[in-house]
Amino acid sequence: MMLRSQVKNLDPSQVDPRQHHKRKQTDQLDANPTEPMAKKQTSKGLTELRTHISGINIHSVKRDPLGGKREGAENCPPTKDPYVDPCPQYNYDLEEAGNPESVSEYAPDIFDYYKAREGTFRVREYMNKHPDLDIKTRAILIDWMVEIQETFELNHETLYNAVKLTDMYLNNSNNVDKNTIQKLACCAIFIAAKYDERSPPLVDDLIYLSGDRFSREDILSMERKLFTVVGYDLGSPLSYRYLRRLGRVCRVDMKSLTMARYILETSLMIYDYAFVSQARQAAASFVLAMRMLDKNHTYDWNPVLEKYSGFTGEEINPLVEHMNHIMHFVTKKWVQLSSVRQKYSHEVFFHVAEVPLLPDTLLTIDAHTYSPLPTCSYP
Repeated sequence: MMLRSQVKNLDPSQVDPRQHHKRKQTDQLDANPTEPMAKKQTSKGLTELRTHISGINIHSVKRDPLGGKREGAENCPPTKDPYVDPCPQYNYDLEEAGNPESVSEYAPDIFDYYKAREGTFRVREYMNKHPDLDIKTRAILIDWMVEIQETFELNHETLYNAVKLTDMYLNNSNNVDKNTIQKLACCAIFIAAKYDERSPPLVDDLIYLSGDRFSREDILSMERKLFTVVGYDLGSPLSYRYLRRLGRVCRVDMKSLTMARYILETSLMIYDYAFVSQARQAAASFVLAMRMLDKNHTYDWNPVLEKYSGFTGEEINPLVEHMNHIMHFVTKKWVQLSSVRQKYSHEVFFHVAEVPLLPDTLLTIDAHTYSPLPTCSYP
């Protein structure tokens, strides 16, 4: 009662006119609740969108409320089976959670990202676009690039990235001759070194090692051209990184990993391997190395490899057999291309190049042609 009397006795001059107006509007709405509200202004963008999609027919699939087969379901793409961990009892990243060098929190996502990016850097057959080049010329070039990598003591990632840049350039260009291809290789090494090295080689050093066949301006001009052709994207997934990952999760010793690196580096010279997924090459070289070092040569695919590579044994074994064939072919037919073999014959690399090869189960087509590559999905 006291509150009501106080309200009645208020001086009208002390009342806020804005509150009075608001209360008046509320009283009007309560008195006539059916009064229409003001319409909102229709968005111009929504109007245009509605106009554009008005002619689209949407064929909906009727769902059976009882959970039976839906009408039209036979036209739907099959759903993928849910992922089943082939080795749930082993989790390398969980075991390495306390090791900051393993970056175990991010490693699975990093390698999933690599695989997703492989298609962006896929190389297809390009030799028919360069009449002056052939498979042997490319192998000689890669052998020389290995020699450059050894001379400057560059990281292995630099070598693999340089080879990838070379293949991508040849894949996206035409009529590269033998005089240009060495300049291309120099620029590929130069770019890859600046991407991955603390102290990349100088332009003058590369010119010197190439026998002064071109000038400084030639190198810089070729560098700009190479960047343009590959789209300034240097983040190609590399088989060497996949291989190190497999070596770590399988906890192999350094000699076993070095053996796999020797096989993988030899495969860089093979033209057909430029078209194979980097992840698949790494898995095949790892298995072949383990079989070569095993006393009974019986090392086989296992659930740990399947879990961390994403491949099954049936997907990898044909490539393992072909890689073994390639090792025989390069050793016997391309004797003069010895940079990789000499490199891995050193004691620093545990003399792995001197380990006997497994028997070759494939036949060469002729003295200069290796057996065709087995059909491989990508990646």
